[in-house]
Amino acid sequence: MKKTLKRLIPVGVKRVIRLLVIQPYRYIFPKPPCCMIEAGAQLHPQSNIINMQSKKELITVGENTHILGELQVFAHGGKVQVGNECYIGDHTRIWSTSLIKIGDRVLISHNVNIFDNQTHSISASDRNDHFKAIFSTGHPTEIDLGESPVVIEDDVWIACSSIILRGVHIGKGSIVGAGSVVTKDIPPWTVVGGNPAKVIREIPEDERG
Repeated sequence: MKKTLKRLIPVGVKRVIRLLVIQPYRYIFPKPPCCMIEAGAQLHPQSNIINMQSKKELITVGENTHILGELQVFAHGGKVQVGNECYIGDHTRIWSTSLIKIGDRVLISHNVNIFDNQTHSISASDRNDHFKAIFSTGHPTEIDLGESPVVIEDDVWIACSSIILRGVHIGKGSIVGAGSVVTKDIPPWTVVGGNPAKVIREIPEDERG
């Protein structure tokens, strides 16, 4: 019976069903040529690279870095730079409309969100217009989302389910505890945690490695 049904459905119809029903997200947001990666870097099967500007140089991944999460630059702007020997965990989302710069040997665990923008307008009517545009004509190429760059220096560890908000600078060797919400700059070699994240302690020199 199943084989008979398969023969009755034209190939073109099958493709439309697959796009609209099985893969609706990919139908609305197709993947263009996406990024530039250095030697030894790996985009794992579950990774998702969304480059709405189709300029490879806007998303760069350094040597021996492993990406399991999502890197995205918006249609109106953005740049994501990931250094060497980094790890971006599963279900982590890094969304840029300005610049998110990640140094070398940075470990970012799973379910982390990093934004250099508000993602939506403060105005309710503008938010609604933005929403409608996304699902009709695509992300706007002209929009103000309050952009401010995020910089994460070398040897930082960001634990699972943390949120890094726009304009934040995280200093070298710092550790962001699980579930933290980082709204302000973090000095080098500092452990922070909580919502909003606060300094827990400084990492002494004999623990810095």
